[in-house]
Amino acid sequence: MTSDEEWPDFPIGLDPQSVSFREARCTWHGTPCAEPPVKVVRTRDGARWAACAPAVRAIAADRDAQPDR
Repeated sequence: MTSDEEWPDFPIGLDPQSVSFREARCTWHGTPCAEPPVKVVRTRDGARWAACAPAVRAIAADRDAQPDR
């Protein structure tokens, strides 16, 4: 996995109609997250998620996600 610096800053790449874009909240955890989103990540199945800093660090260490280009 690459550095988390290669992930696009929030909200680049998100659908403006999505909840994560409109409400500017992290959606990675699957539960409400108090941390603000900082990056947009894309899983290998093509789904895009807003991720807070702790989520981005965890995702960058995982091989199931990649920088969204």
